[in-house]
Amino acid sequence: MDAEVSFLYADLSLFTLAARGVLEGLRRRAEPEPEPERPAALAPVVGPAVGNTTPAPADVATPRAVLTSVIIPTYNRAGIVGEAMDSVLAQTDGRFELLVVDDGSDDDTAATVHRRRDPRVSYVRIAHQGVSAARNAGIALATGRYVSFLDSDDLWKPDKLAAELAFFERHPDVGAVFSDLEKWDGATFVPSFMRVTEVFSKWLIGLAGNTLLLSPKVMRWCLLQEVPVKIPSLTVRRDVLLGAGGFDATWTSSEDWELLLRLAAKTSFGYIDQPLATIRISSDSLHRLDQERGEKAMIGLLARECEAATDTSTREAARRGLAVRTKHLGWHYVDAGRLLAGSAAYLRGFARTGDPALLARAFRALTPRRGPAPPGHPARPCSSEARE
Repeated sequence: MDAEVSFLYADLSLFTLAARGVLEGLRRRAEPEPEPERPAALAPVVGPAVGNTTPAPADVATPRAVLTSVIIPTYNRAGIVGEAMDSVLAQTDGRFELLVVDDGSDDDTAATVHRRRDPRVSYVRIAHQGVSAARNAGIALATGRYVSFLDSDDLWKPDKLAAELAFFERHPDVGAVFSDLEKWDGATFVPSFMRVTEVFSKWLIGLAGNTLLLSPKVMRWCLLQEVPVKIPSLTVRRDVLLGAGGFDATWTSSEDWELLLRLAAKTSFGYIDQPLATIRISSDSLHRLDQERGEKAMIGLLARECEAATDTSTREAARRGLAVRTKHLGWHYVDAGRLLAGSAAYLRGFARTGDPALLARAFRALTPRRGPAPPGHPARPCSSEARE
């Protein structure tokens, strides 16, 4: 019997789960949600900061001064990690060091890295421990004022670092900056990832300029519902990153989201409305290989956030995030033919959120499908960003 459905035969009966969901739904309707704070629109930031003619001393020390430490973790990606490295080496702002952390690869990764004969590149090999440990190893070696991340199958636009550094120079109180990005998922191309998000995209409607300033409260409220910030688009002040504790190595999937929540508890975020990175989803992408564990970890953390919330806005944001992650976990189970596990996941989500759509899905998961999805049209979204 699947472990995910054992609770149906234990102390929590199907009736109890349904009743809890109904009561949660009634509670939500009786408690109106306040309108959340909106992010502040800022003047455009493209290239060097305007009006700031006195850079910090480290900015002008020497042509080799390191402002940004770029970390690329990689594992058995010898065939593509060089493309990621080349996109970093092509940056218009060259004040960076590139730390390639090899997480115990057994392919030709080392040779691929060493073919890039650039003094700014360092190759670090560690025992295989997972992406979080690899990133943390890079953070421990970083010397730059800022730390930026790039996965080994993704790419940067040439002006990424320049645009981010300009934002940081103009807003010294901001601890993290991220941008829009392009996305390739197989043959499907999305030119603006942010504009297909459910929550963040609403803040871009009628945006004056190309930047936003998001307070910790606003950023956290958004992150509880969705993950608009992707690692290749993120740069963080090193002292802020160290203060947050880096990545949690116990998370093998969705580890970036868990860190983002901790960062949002400490600092404001800046956003540049320009695609400065490209993410490429492949068959060996972690969110596909380890989707079940990632979704369950996110659901567990969101459930704790929902229970611990002291204000209605935060609680409702976490509840909506719970509903979304539960749908994704249920889709994963059902598409794998694990119908009881899918139904159980939906029922558990209904008990936590009171979302009637999850109750309907629980029963629909046990109903035989009338036929397979048409070619090229998967029955369920398979990426963590997909939504119905």
